[in-house]
Amino acid sequence: MFHKLNYLKVVACLVASISLLEASRADILIDGYTAATNDRFTNNPAFIANSFNLSGIGQASDGKWATAISRNVVISANHFAPAGAITFHVDNNPAGPTVVRNIVPGSATLVPGTDLWLGVLDGVLPGSVVHYNYATESLTGPVGAFSSAGIYQNLNAYMFGRSPAVNPATRDQAVGRNRISAYIENVAFTGPDNDSLVMIYEASGDSNYVTHEAFFQVGDSGGPMFVDIAGEFRLLGTNAFISTGSPQLSGINYTGNQASFIGNFVATSVPEPGSAILLAAANLLLISRRRRA
Repeated sequence: MFHKLNYLKVVACLVASISLLEASRADILIDGYTAATNDRFTNNPAFIANSFNLSGIGQASDGKWATAISRNVVISANHFAPAGAITFHVDNNPAGPTVVRNIVPGSATLVPGTDLWLGVLDGVLPGSVVHYNYATESLTGPVGAFSSAGIYQNLNAYMFGRSPAVNPATRDQAVGRNRISAYIENVAFTGPDNDSLVMIYEASGDSNYVTHEAFFQVGDSGGPMFVDIAGEFRLLGTNAFISTGSPQLSGINYTGNQASFIGNFVATSVPEPGSAILLAAANLLLISRRRRA
């Protein structure tokens, strides 16, 4: 079913400063939430995203999100951008191995006119951490109205947010589901070119309701949203805003219309050889000289 509105008012998730007190922060709303089915680090076989590799979804020490889109570039939301050390968990075991990389100071870039944020890591990620393909399909439509989301219309997405359970900030990840309801051109958010995908939060019994129906809350900004495309866990964008009224909407910063800028940023952010590699080369040269002597 295709929904259409003539005008849409949205409000940004107000997450510029989050108190460390658990009572002051909100968590993604997931219908029928249980730790076993919806919390990544419960490490339960019933977890709804258990069949996908989530190692490329990192978080900073304050819980802000950074998702790998190359071996050394991460993406988030500019209005809630991460900084400092980013922790990536190799698997869903909370006691399992982790990889830590730092956002290079001064590397952060705002995709012009949008809320999409890109950052460079201080070292390439090892093979134990994946990076994700992101949506590159260009979408268009009239400003302020629901339009088709193209190949993503009505797909049942995986929505990541802060967990209703009490978890350390670097492993505070819960997953819900929702159908992609529409594409909206130039949402009046933080910039003039915020092209977005939105998901309507349905009640049980509604025609588009899905199991574990989800709705973003304060604190979820910057988190990733994915769809399953023939077994590929494809990133569609980063959590951005929620609606003020009816219907209740969750919105993401869509990557497809900004794919050229993102791709150029990734291509020009290839890391230089690290000092360890240079040192190893120097040692090999020294050994070679000694053998000849």
